[in-house]
Amino acid sequence: MRIRLIIGISAAALALAACGGGYGSDGSSTAADGAAAAEADDKAATTVSEAETDLGTVLVDAEGLTLYALTDDSDGVSSCDDGCADAWPPLTVADADLPAGLDPNLFSVAERSDGTFQLNAGKWPLYRYVGDAAPGDTNGQGSGGVWFVVAPDGSLIKGDAAAAPATSDSTY
Repeated sequence: MRIRLIIGISAAALALAACGGGYGSDGSSTAADGAAAAEADDKAATTVSEAETDLGTVLVDAEGLTLYALTDDSDGVSSCDDGCADAWPPLTVADADLPAGLDPNLFSVAERSDGTFQLNAGKWPLYRYVGDAAPGDTNGQGSGGVWFVVAPDGSLIKGDAAAAPATSDSTY
């Protein structure tokens, strides 16, 4: 019984340590702090930028990971669910509103079958690929003949040769 209690306390301590503590300097947090942090996380998660890869200039997420489109998607609606979405996580946003700072002439939001909202570039819902471990990776390019990186104008880059480099990185 005593060993179980010690294991339980140890597990709880590890779980609390993994949470990283509170938001304030005194270790406590308020609902306002939590809401502000969640809002900041949502904004960071929806940032889309351009970056150079071996395929040329492509759209990337907030962590610099390459964004892809699935040619099986139509009319801006995702057809990638369940196991597909495990391998190709959709770039989701908090709600149906286009995140601030994104060009409404290029970006839009569509509701997924699970009720979440996915960011689109042009007519393409955006995805990451679990096989990309670092910024600049394009391991999903051409996968199954249906997955391709997305250019800054919302078009697909279907080749494997590098395009002309851009002069600078930019954020939308």
